[in-house]
Amino acid sequence: MTNMEIKQERERMERIGYVDVHDLCRDCLIELKQRYLVMLADNGVYAEVMEVDYDEPSQFDLGNADEIVPDGVVFYNYDDYGFVPDDFFCLMETEE
Repeated sequence: MTNMEIKQERERMERIGYVDVHDLCRDCLIELKQRYLVMLADNGVYAEVMEVDYDEPSQFDLGNADEIVPDGVVFYNYDDYGFVPDDFFCLMETEE
């Protein structure tokens, strides 16, 4: 995302207040998918849930989390949460 897109997304979220998982932008959903993979590893169930022979997400897994983790899994696991812009690294503005 460009800084302009980040700024627009932050402003949109701030107008709404706490944002439901269904109202997050794609970049935020991807970040939640990455967090979900890390959470599985932290809970010691990564290999079992992801049906792989390793215990934590690889760089490939994290980079392809959008394809690996279905949106529905994120919607289910984060349905009771309200999000603000500061919850996401992808919404941090950077120097261009």
